[in-house]
Amino acid sequence: MSEQQQIIDAVLESECFKAEVRYAERGGYAIDREPRLYKVLEDDLVRVVFPAQPAYMEEGTVLAITCLYDRANGYNIYGHTITAGPGVNSLLKSVFAPLGGAHPQSGNAGPKAVLKFVELKRALWNRFLIEDLDLGNRAAGERFVRGFWRGLDRMFGGQVLMGVSKDWFWKEEA
Repeated sequence: MSEQQQIIDAVLESECFKAEVRYAERGGYAIDREPRLYKVLEDDLVRVVFPAQPAYMEEGTVLAITCLYDRANGYNIYGHTITAGPGVNSLLKSVFAPLGGAHPQSGNAGPKAVLKFVELKRALWNRFLIEDLDLGNRAAGERFVRGFWRGLDRMFGGQVLMGVSKDWFWKEEA
């Protein structure tokens, strides 16, 4: 078994991941057990993000569960939901806070990428609010989710999504 699969399995078995899944499922959200994003970070950390399957989009809809795994000590540090809406987790946007040190890219590129993602998520949400009226919730929600994953991929340096065809990810939207 590869190290990547061992880490994914350890995250899936961790109590913090299980707790977040129970929390999301209590709200009616299905969480995939196959990660959508996997990235080895500095300081022997690994980011693993599992997608949700939202049926209806509104502010607070669960989009994913993100986890931070410590390879050196062999444990999942935390897991928490990522939700729809214009905002992000406060530690994500506090790029220089002591607990906010698991940057998505090395050096100065990490904080810059985070700040761009913060603004991207806000812009995606504003677009969703308009498209919800014009296209309906399902189509607008799908476009929001797709943009969210594109933004996460770019924040982590690109080409880190799993289980997504390049055609799905890179084709231009009409």
